[in-house]
Amino acid sequence: MSVAVRKSSSAIIRPPESMTTTTSGADAIKLTTMDRGFVMIPPFTVLLVFEHLSHEAVEGVRRALSQALVHYYPFAGRISSSGAGDDGFSIRCTGEGVEFVTGSVDCGLTEAKIFGELSSAKTLLDELAVFYPVGSYGSDDPLLSVQVTEFSCGGVVLGATWNHAVADGPGIAQFLAAVGELARGLPSPLILPARYDDAVSRLPPLSNPIVHDVLACPESPDMELVVSLEVMVPSALIDRVKAEYRSCSDDNGRPCTTFEAVLAILWRSRVRATMPASSETTPVLLTFATDMRGCVGARAGYYGNCIANQPIAATSGAVASASLVDLVGMVKRAKARLPDKLKEEHGSGSAQQRLFAGGRRYNMLHVSSWRNIGFEGVDLGGEPPARVMYHSRWGGPPPFPISMVYPPCRGKDGVNVLLVAVKEEHAEAFLGELERHT
Repeated sequence: MSVAVRKSSSAIIRPPESMTTTTSGADAIKLTTMDRGFVMIPPFTVLLVFEHLSHEAVEGVRRALSQALVHYYPFAGRISSSGAGDDGFSIRCTGEGVEFVTGSVDCGLTEAKIFGELSSAKTLLDELAVFYPVGSYGSDDPLLSVQVTEFSCGGVVLGATWNHAVADGPGIAQFLAAVGELARGLPSPLILPARYDDAVSRLPPLSNPIVHDVLACPESPDMELVVSLEVMVPSALIDRVKAEYRSCSDDNGRPCTTFEAVLAILWRSRVRATMPASSETTPVLLTFATDMRGCVGARAGYYGNCIANQPIAATSGAVASASLVDLVGMVKRAKARLPDKLKEEHGSGSAQQRLFAGGRRYNMLHVSSWRNIGFEGVDLGGEPPARVMYHSRWGGPPPFPISMVYPPCRGKDGVNVLLVAVKEEHAEAFLGELERHT
């Protein structure tokens, strides 16, 4: 079924003129080493699906967005460069505002297959947020664009497209939660936001030499053939891995987390599906994004970038033959090394760097998680989102295989994962490996 979205012209939302900002008067905020890595990449988009919101609540989002910019004033600015290399990037706090669009659809969320396979709703998802064509996003464009689309059933999808240099995933989730709090009538956000933090700004570049080596390799034709898959890792399988880890591991009583179990399942399934049995010594790499706020002692409410990628390198044979408990142990040991990133001039993992030296991009898997970072708690008027999704209009293949782990989805007993990581010729084998686990 073809679903049409009627959109309004875009409007610019600024802080209310009658309200003074909570800034210290700073005209610009210098980007940190963590921020600067995102300046030149396309914006990110999150879609929050709400099943029942009144029209009044939707109208309240516009007002609340304006009020939120009083507290989160950098979002209303623009990125600028002094021309002095990467160190010269900053956020000009100009108050120029953010972009706001409304939309409407003449069918319900279920009819539009919002809760089904994402591939069946891709054309619609492309219309539920503001997207910039590849190469068209510039320094004069808003750092945040918000689209609110109403469905005939009373459902609403809020699409937020933001420049990642201003905020990371937890940061944009914190901002959207503040918009919800203001939309519900609270006088100010529950969390006092902070965009500048000495502890974060003093950090040296937390580079990942393995990832840098991969990106330095010529782009692989393999990446032109990857397909987008949405998969669900069942709760029963995750619980089984947790129970096995608890009974088999001598880990001082530390439990296996849901994310650790999902990482182990995805990595082994992908390696088994993509690596022939004759290539047991082929180096493979898993990287995962981790919030470093606790490690660096960032201020409460800090919403700038504070994420680091941690690598695990091994041979394909070792991963394919390992138990899921063993792979969870590898993930935990990698997480335990995260504080070392703050002590090392060039990031961590020199031994693993040597192991993966010369590796192909297709033999890598990067996993990020939007679970438990705040999206599932955004409340625009009486209910949390029934579904949270990352969406992108790919202008080409991703630089290397990626996967996004989502918060729980209504009606799904498990963890939903968006995977852009296997070629079409390997997709059936990958799905078969997942099924075999269950």
